[in-house]
Amino acid sequence: MANDTSNQKLRGSEKLLSAWKNRSLTEESVREIAKNMDQSPAHVIGAKVVGGNNATGVQLSLAYYGDDVPTCGNDILLWLKWHRVHGGDVHPPKIIIDGIPFPDVLRMQLDFGDVTGKLTDVQHLGNLAGQLNRMGNIGG
Repeated sequence: MANDTSNQKLRGSEKLLSAWKNRSLTEESVREIAKNMDQSPAHVIGAKVVGGNNATGVQLSLAYYGDDVPTCGNDILLWLKWHRVHGGDVHPPKIIIDGIPFPDVLRMQLDFGDVTGKLTDVQHLGNLAGQLNRMGNIGG
């Protein structure tokens, strides 16, 4: 039984170390995305790297036209596999389909890694609203 407990701790520590290691994108992980986009029939409408010099994520806006629309599933599979290997926040892709019953255009946004902005800590501001009110900048 003690062995089971140590294995659970090890798995937990491995998860923590993996999260720490994957807190920013590596060149290898970005090259993997680029290679797969070169092989995809998707048109890359936009690409955004989030996190500045210590990039944490990539957002891709893709479009599929005509007969290429059904192949978007291959890129979703890439996205799922990439997160399994490299980690990051997994949010469902945003998909817009134009054309019923036969889609003419499909647009999709895939987020790789962590593309959410960090929330600013406002606790250091203290009672800013009260201070501004006393100075006459708020209220009337």
